[in-house]
Amino acid sequence: MLYIITIILGVFAGFLSGFFGIGGGIIFVPTLLFILQGQGYEPGNAMLIASGSSLGAIVFSTLSSFTRHRVMGNVRTEAIIPAIFGVVIGSALGVIITNIIGGDPLRYILAGFNVWAAYRICKHIFPRKQDSKKRPKTFYNSVSEMPWTVKLLFFLLGVMVGAQSSMLGIGGGAFVVAFLVVVFRYPSSSAAGTSTFIAFSDAVVSVIFRGILGNTPPRVPTGTIGTTNIILAILMGIPAIFGAQLGALFHKKVGENKLFYISFGILLLIVAVKMIF
Repeated sequence: MLYIITIILGVFAGFLSGFFGIGGGIIFVPTLLFILQGQGYEPGNAMLIASGSSLGAIVFSTLSSFTRHRVMGNVRTEAIIPAIFGVVIGSALGVIITNIIGGDPLRYILAGFNVWAAYRICKHIFPRKQDSKKRPKTFYNSVSEMPWTVKLLFFLLGVMVGAQSSMLGIGGGAFVVAFLVVVFRYPSSSAAGTSTFIAFSDAVVSVIFRGILGNTPPRVPTGTIGTTNIILAILMGIPAIFGAQLGALFHKKVGENKLFYISFGILLLIVAVKMIF
């Protein structure tokens, strides 16, 4: 039954990955957490396994989403380059912090982050009058065109999402999309497309660092390396490939409207409540 649930979960999370530009970790992690706790795993250890396995699945879902968004012209490569350097540093820091505080507090960190992201999305949907100013230039032809302040912001973005990715088992896509929409005023298509590659990079680097630096819980399911259960990651990740393609195509049909932002905010709040209670 566990494996059947993970396959269905993979398709659903993959669809969300393609539609919203997220990795699917905000769906993978809480669902796996509930399943593992139901099988008798201690909450802190269950969180470590759930987050580690989620990262493995996100590698599949985000790579699939990225290829589709790339074809549709939604990826801003100049924004990705400075962010990747931050991802490497942030991922290493995240694993070290997780080793210190353990797995249980991570549930509350993830819930708090989701609430913050939903709040920022709502502010974008219903802006105040003084917010409706002329948009600053946010697209550049190359990294060399970017002011150093913009490069620094993307680097810090990479550090933040790298840390939360390795700590929480999410690709950081929700944070990236919210950041690109609110701070840089990206349209939803460009935010989602650019986010998918950053989330993919997060997941790959975080899986590697968790395998090298992470502490393995005392009791783990069969097929677990470090904190990543290879069986669960593959069973979720492969179906997510197909779901992500559908999600990206659906995003193209929906286009730039409030449905994207409203549904994204609701999704974040639902997951936050589930994580706490």
